[in-house]
Amino acid sequence: MSSILKAISLRSLRDLLCSLAVVSSSFVGGSLYAIDWAQFRGGAALGVSESTQLPNLAAGKGEVVWRRELPGAGWAQPVVVGGKIFMTSAINPEGGKPKGMTAGVMDLSTMGRGSAPKTELEWKLFCLDEATGEVLWESSLAKTKPPYAKHASNTYATETPAASTTAVYNYLGSIGVLVATDHSGKELWRKDYGAQVIGNQFGTGSSPLLVGDSLIIQQYNDEYARLICLNAADGSERWKADRNKGSAWSTPIAWRNGDKMEVIGAGQGSVIGYDLETGEERWKLGGLDTSFSCSVVADAEGLYFGTSSPGSRAPIFSIRAGCKGDLTLPKGQTSSDSIAWSKTKSGAGMPSPVVVGNLLYFLGNTAVCYDKRTGEEYFRKRVPGGTLVAGCPVVVGEQIYFVNENGKLISAKVGKEFEILSELQVGSADEVYWSTPAVTANSLLIRSSDAVYCVR
Repeated sequence: MSSILKAISLRSLRDLLCSLAVVSSSFVGGSLYAIDWAQFRGGAALGVSESTQLPNLAAGKGEVVWRRELPGAGWAQPVVVGGKIFMTSAINPEGGKPKGMTAGVMDLSTMGRGSAPKTELEWKLFCLDEATGEVLWESSLAKTKPPYAKHASNTYATETPAASTTAVYNYLGSIGVLVATDHSGKELWRKDYGAQVIGNQFGTGSSPLLVGDSLIIQQYNDEYARLICLNAADGSERWKADRNKGSAWSTPIAWRNGDKMEVIGAGQGSVIGYDLETGEERWKLGGLDTSFSCSVVADAEGLYFGTSSPGSRAPIFSIRAGCKGDLTLPKGQTSSDSIAWSKTKSGAGMPSPVVVGNLLYFLGNTAVCYDKRTGEEYFRKRVPGGTLVAGCPVVVGEQIYFVNENGKLISAKVGKEFEILSELQVGSADEVYWSTPAVTANSLLIRSSDAVYCVR
């Protein structure tokens, strides 16, 4: 079959699936297709897809069907709505790409020794056709000099956009600009909060969260820390919740805790649950000796997280649904009426966890699986090749997919044993792969430092 006929048949399949799967989502504004992946980690799903159309990579049926190189750099995850892919990128006329972990740590500009760019950067939103990777349009969001440096492994476009069926919300955390556009790239409204001072000049990384018609922006930095809830339609402020200052790179999540929908913010020293409607603090778990590079995960039964930083006790917690008030544990205590269990020396690094049934998974240099109810550890294994996994894992059916920083797409079987099903080299190992994959009806979208790939 020619490439043209392939594209036509793929579009037809996509359109058919979309027409059959339109649903009204309580998490994402507007009516979204069930197969859409409309914000960081897929929105309400938190890394778990309902799709069953992905190829069985273990049977050798998956392949890279297109590669699209884009200017600039960004770790923003691709988001997909109605067959359109939206991605942001920061374009430096002097060039430059993010480095992998080892090269980034060894870079002389790391740990606060860097300097801000000397030239203006341009932030662009790109729209691609999901079937073919064709760039449908690009739109300029901002053009300015970032006032602060970043880590050599980070980018100036790390925040993933959030999208509804009519709008795309682009938060450019490095310069503090929030721009809402329609699906043709036309600006709807704009907010300017100013650039943030981030610890050790690591750069920013907290993506916006869209919940119904509310848009949540997290600004946890070394000068102040706040969550802002906006009306997604016009950008007007609904509430603002301040907390103790300190930089964090987590993305807030929405969680139905009892009879209330909450917004969960994970930052320096604590995790806090806020009432989505009012911003009122409903509960707080303090006593953490670290901040968050990863985000939390939740299901109907509880909320789960693990986090770590150099010198910390690397805590991991399982919080029961229905919690209220101060959940902070006394010294030496590991559980309570609200805390099912907790451990130390177990927290993850950058990838956010996923929960599947009663199994809770963490990935990084190692893959770890716990019983979410009891904390029993089922396995702790090195990932294939021992190479860092920086992007978050995603779950489709009975498989967990993750990409190491050298571009190896790995699938493992959901279960109490670490069983690798397949490995596929996505692109050149000379590129760096830190972005979280996006899931569509029949594809995985994987972004590298140079391009975006479609595995189908």
